[in-house]
Amino acid sequence: MSSCVPTTATIVNSIGLRPLKDTSDLRELVASGKFFWLDLANADEAARTDLLSLLGLEDPDLGWVRPFGQAGRIAVSKERLRVVTWLADRSGNLVEIHVLCTRHHLLTVWNGDPAVLDEVRRHFAERVAELEKSPYQAAAILLQLLLGTLGEAISNADSRIQRIHDQLEREPGSIDFTTLKKRLQSVQSVWFDLDCYGSAVRLAMVGVEAVPGMDARGASELNDYAEQVQDIEHRLHERLRWSADIVQDYATAIAQRQGEQINRLTLVSLIFLPITFLTGFFGMNFAWLNGLVGGAGAFFGLGVVLPALTVLFTTVWLRRRRLI
Repeated sequence: MSSCVPTTATIVNSIGLRPLKDTSDLRELVASGKFFWLDLANADEAARTDLLSLLGLEDPDLGWVRPFGQAGRIAVSKERLRVVTWLADRSGNLVEIHVLCTRHHLLTVWNGDPAVLDEVRRHFAERVAELEKSPYQAAAILLQLLLGTLGEAISNADSRIQRIHDQLEREPGSIDFTTLKKRLQSVQSVWFDLDCYGSAVRLAMVGVEAVPGMDARGASELNDYAEQVQDIEHRLHERLRWSADIVQDYATAIAQRQGEQINRLTLVSLIFLPITFLTGFFGMNFAWLNGLVGGAGAFFGLGVVLPALTVLFTTVWLRRRRLI
């Protein structure tokens, strides 16, 4: 690897927030023994491997950090906290992020727009001087900040769901059911992943105070994080129910519209059914009628007046029955 490091490698420590300049910069940070957070976004495999090797990570750590496409999980052990979780980008999409905390550093590895975490880095930098005294507390605060991006995404989704609900009430036919169904399936998938992750978090927090090296502040913040994850689960589940209700309302509205159209067609058929009968009767017996009835007046009466009276009578009868 060259001495240049991608600008997506960012350092946050007690000095402040800055891009990682080169590999020698990271060596100096590691050698100093002072706590820092290294954020790696969009680093290619070669650059990522070189940087991780400078941190002296063990094989189990690398197994958590390097491969993507993992299920959400968390493990708390002596001087280690390993997490596979998600953050939400500006579009509200979930982005997988791997978090590793040791006694000397925090590491995050992910792929996405680095600007998404600008606010998270700034907030963490404001607190890092105090947080470096407790790595577990630092990791818990970082996890809470990452979880905050999911909370913002859910809040933004509320307005979109409300717009769809309003559109459904005004013009149900203008909604694309395929798109609506895909959105519901997407919410279901996110909720399922987060529900499984929430279970893993709650399990990891059982007896967390007894983990060797755990301090009171770290345990407290980790328990707070578990509660926040559960709150996000509940919020997302409510949105899932809301979205499902909208889909059900849409299906009901479409069925109602189809029923109304069928009723209209039925009424039209009732009005013109007698004319159809008369037309068929006269057509099948035209020769007999031609011999029996003579004159243009008779044909006008049977061919025009009688059908018109039939339509008028049927319409009046339907109105009196309040069918139209």
